[in-house]
Amino acid sequence: MITIIATIFFEKKFWVGTFERTDKEGYAVARHIFGGEPTDPEIYEFVLSNYHELKFGEAKEINIQIHRKNPKRVQREVRREMEKLKLTTKPSTIAQDYMREELEKKKKEKKSISSAQKKARKDEQFAIKQQKKKNKHQGH
Repeated sequence: MITIIATIFFEKKFWVGTFERTDKEGYAVARHIFGGEPTDPEIYEFVLSNYHELKFGEAKEINIQIHRKNPKRVQREVRREMEKLKLTTKPSTIAQDYMREELEKKKKEKKSISSAQKKARKDEQFAIKQQKKKNKHQGH
């Protein structure tokens, strides 16, 4: 069974959609920027025609367990947590955490690739410089 949840929200200048997919492989999220505010029919049409083009991240195993607690205790804990969040940061959803992790992973990959390219370019320049030195001294 595959479950897809679409959430559309306004972020800075654009309307953004997050598509959360839960299936036998695990949990994955894709993000799409709509630009202007999309209407319900536009969203429906987008899902029908462009769903296969969405780039979902790697499937991640998520286990959600429900533990029953005293409702009043839960209410107190929620109030305390909300006070902490107001003081520190904005709350984030599982989808936002997932997208942040994917972004960090892509940054690391890009950084390692660019550093390898930079090192190769330096090595190549060094080899050229050495060859020029060698050619200079060959005539003597």
